[in-house]
Amino acid sequence: MNTIYRVVSGDTLANIAASHAVTLEQLLQLNPQISNPNLIFVGQPINIPIVKPKPEAKDFQSLWYQAALGEMESGVSEVSGADAHNPRILEYHQTTTLGASDDETAWCSSFVNWCVEQSGLTGTRSAAARSWLTWGSALQTPVEGCILILKRGKHPWQGHVGFYVGEKNGAILVLGGNQSNSVNISSYAAERLLGYRTHP
Repeated sequence: MNTIYRVVSGDTLANIAASHAVTLEQLLQLNPQISNPNLIFVGQPINIPIVKPKPEAKDFQSLWYQAALGEMESGVSEVSGADAHNPRILEYHQTTTLGASDDETAWCSSFVNWCVEQSGLTGTRSAAARSWLTWGSALQTPVEGCILILKRGKHPWQGHVGFYVGEKNGAILVLGGNQSNSVNISSYAAERLLGYRTHP
């Protein structure tokens, strides 16, 4: 997709290219009518490519966190009864290779995978919470909306994953799925923390 720029006094093609974050070569390819790059005139129309800036990590993080907040506001929770399941939670499961067909299967990682996909990224595709320990980039200091992984149970493969909200009275506030069978903000002991992650 292109836009038109009109040459003003003092312009050079190199300056025009630099001011629009494109290379001189790209500019010449889009403007074959310019036979001499050193010879342009005032008022001359120049085709300029529209360059979309790459989203920063915080932009992805904001998008997946907004998705998570939206799910909480929608009141997503499990449906009671072995034969009834919340279709939204089944959607979360479809973002993992496990692809569970019920809402009784632990779905904290499925929820995080679904939220991350809403940002345009691909998550771990795993239903295991600890799979997030190797995804993306590690954070030493948490920021709101980053992914955090917690210990759970007695086995080294067990865990819980959600989004960091903040801290209160020494506990970590986590926005996550499968927290008391719903999407909500719950507090967890700080000593359960395994790590913080953000966009690759």
